[in-house]
Parts: sequence; structure tokens; C-alpha cells
Amino acid sequence: MTRDYGLTVWTFGDISFEKKCRISKEIGVEGVEIQGDLSQDPEKLVATLKKYDLKILSVTPDNVDISSTDEQIRTNAVNYFLDLITWSKKIGAERICVHGDVGKTQGCGDFTKDWKLLISSVSEILKKAEELDMEVVYEVLNRYENHQIVTAKEALRLIDEVKFEKFYALLDSYHMNIEEANPVEAIKEAGKKLGVYHVADSNREAIGNGHIDIKAQVEALHEIDYKGPIIMEMVAAGPNPFTPMKDGNYLEEVTMYYKDSLEKLKAYDVAKVSLS
Repeated sequence: MTRDYGLTVWTFGDISFEKKCRISKEIGVEGVEIQGDLSQDPEKLVATLKKYDLKILSVTPDNVDISSTDEQIRTNAVNYFLDLITWSKKIGAERICVHGDVGKTQGCGDFTKDWKLLISSVSEILKKAEELDMEVVYEVLNRYENHQIVTAKEALRLIDEVKFEKFYALLDSYHMNIEEANPVEAIKEAGKKLGVYHVADSNREAIGNGHIDIKAQVEALHEIDYKGPIIMEMVAAGPNPFTPMKDGNYLEEVTMYYKDSLEKLKAYDVAKVSLS
């Protein structure tokens, strides 16, 4: 089976997109997950990606609140995603990611109301995605980043309620380590509705720097016949998980994380996790 391996370029911090692509190519991945910064010129992005022979594996969004009780905030958030779909189509992306407002750890106090607002916004986003034949994945975060959709089961409920064929879950080993009683079973439960798999160890560093059994998770990917990309999302050691820029030479550190982790992932994946 041919697998696309990638990484999230936001983890390189405040450097040029071209430098992010150059480092990604040196690491050895087939593609990248790029940031949905609508101020970026699609033609320039496409040219840079082509220069380094990199695929766009996914587009991750800006931080907006699609379940806000403030109608204007929610409308602005939905409109951002509608524009993001059009922008992503221009750069040749086949999928975008949707997730909750990172940092919003409490809703309005009425679960049913919050849920209805989320359903309404996601449904509108998916309608536009269907028009442009764009796949959408909903990223499952953790309770310290958002108050909604923090388990595979919750993501599957959302997917079931909106009923859009090209709507999938994005599961992340780092987030699952916090929220799932059994991450391997969560992957199996997602099954055919798993659209993207993000990977980092329990401290969001390189595979082997924490305590997650990544090999078992890759084995589960094979069990469900997952053919999507494996996208690494790691940051250098240090405080503040919401910024990639740390003290010291963080860029060199995270680059080594990716190189070492890619080697391990390929060994697990190609061998189909031989336990012998």
C-alpha cells in the first residue's frame, strides 16, 4: 500500500513558506498540511509546493468559533470557512479541516444549544464543500483546547447527524492520549470514517519521547484498512503548547523529531507492525 506521510508546517513557526517547504522536503515527507491563511496568494503557494514536489495533504483553519452564541461571531466564522473552501480549491487541496475555537473550554452552559449551533454551522460549511467536491475532516481536540468534540464517539455522532458523504473524523494521537480510554479502540471505532490521522507522542514531541504506543495505533490503522495520510504534528520541548517557537534552536530540534519519527513510522507501516 502506498502511503502519504506529511507534517504540519505551522510547527516550524514564523519563517517563510518556502523555507517550511524546503525543510519538509529535506525531512523526506510526501506532503504537508498547510495553514488556511487566506491572505496568501494561491498561485505563489502552488508554485512553491511544485518547486519542492510536495502535495497538499490537508488545510488547517484559522482559529474561529463556529458554535458561538454571538450570531455575528458565528456568522463570521462560517463565512471564513466558506472562503477557505474556495481558496483551498484554488491551490488544489482535496480536503480542509474544521475544528472548534482553540482555547474555548466552556460553552454557553446549555449543551443542547451549543450542539445545535455546531450542527447548523457545520451543515452550512458542508453544503459549500459538496458544491466544490471538497472533503472535510473534523479534528477531535481535547478538553484543554475546546469543549466540543473531544472523542471519536462525539465526532461520529456529529458525522451521523449531518449526513454528508465526504465528512470524516481527524484523530490525533496526542489528543487521544488525553481523552480516549483506549486510543487504539477509538481508531477502530472510527473505521471507514477516519479521514486523517495526526501523530505525536504524549508530550507532542517525537515518537519515543513519550509513552504512547504508536506502533499499536499504526497496527489499528491497518486493521481498519486506513489509506489516508499519516501527518506528524510535533513541537520542540518547552512551555506553551500553542506556539512552536521555544527557547534555543527549536527549529533544529523539531526537524530532528520529524526525521526520527518518519523513520519509525515507515518501519511500523511498511512492516504492518510485525510484533515478532
